[in-house]
Amino acid sequence: MSEVISQLAILFSFMAFGFAIGKIKRITVEKSNLLSVLLVNAFLPCKVFLNFSTRCTLPYLKSNYLTLFMSTAILLFLVLFSWLISKRLSRDKYEQRVYRYSFAISNYAYLGYVLVEAVLGAQALTDMILFCIPFAFYTYTFGYALLTAKNSSVKRIINPMTAALALGMLFGVLEIPLPSTLSAIFGSAAACVGPISMILTGIVIASFAVKEILPDVKTVIFVATRLVVIPAMLFLICVPFKHFGLLPDAIYPAAVIMGCMPCGLNTVVFPMLVGEDCRMGARFVLLSHAVCLITIPLWIWILI
Repeated sequence: MSEVISQLAILFSFMAFGFAIGKIKRITVEKSNLLSVLLVNAFLPCKVFLNFSTRCTLPYLKSNYLTLFMSTAILLFLVLFSWLISKRLSRDKYEQRVYRYSFAISNYAYLGYVLVEAVLGAQALTDMILFCIPFAFYTYTFGYALLTAKNSSVKRIINPMTAALALGMLFGVLEIPLPSTLSAIFGSAAACVGPISMILTGIVIASFAVKEILPDVKTVIFVATRLVVIPAMLFLICVPFKHFGLLPDAIYPAAVIMGCMPCGLNTVVFPMLVGEDCRMGARFVLLSHAVCLITIPLWIWILI
């Protein structure tokens, strides 16, 4: 438990730093675009590729091939759940779309991957990346369409993240060794994911006036559902399967950890790209990241 709290404290100190430099206008959201580009197109793909190229071996895939089918089923369950509950929380079409995305997709990559690797190790990170592959595809297709009111495009599936997944899996299965220098380069880039993502989160939150993103009742309901109800549902789904030996190793605890992560930055970043009002997403990001300092350690304590 102390390791989890320590890692969260380290990550959130970077978020506080980002908030501080954002508030004094040293870096604005517009100027932080380079950080976002590097994070999405370089640092996170390097982390995924490095992990998969060394651990996603043929024996591993043979023992966990059902993971993708089960994670897709879980994704569809969350999509249906989010669609049903969004209609209860708002009549506004845009707000419904934000709810639908935010209930289905958490900050599983920028925060989840870093935290899992630091606390549970590289093998747990491999399990979580494998489990989250369907969620990554959903994020950049249907998820993007939800938050921007644009049509989903198959072209968006081809991006640095999916390329890193495919190449990493290929290197792992064929057991192609990485040159030590290249491995060090990828390792250095991968180490940037946690600090840069949290600094960017702080900068984005700082770009709003406090009164614009003060939590309301619906935000509290969302955060309680996002951080408590959803991981509890996934826990109750996974435990019986695990008890009877019907669950691939890569599913548990990856599903629950993915579920207990806070709201991701895409609820702000994607709408901002097309000029949509992103204050709702900012409220979700702010409160869910604050509350997850309590809920994440509790969930990991339950899991391990």
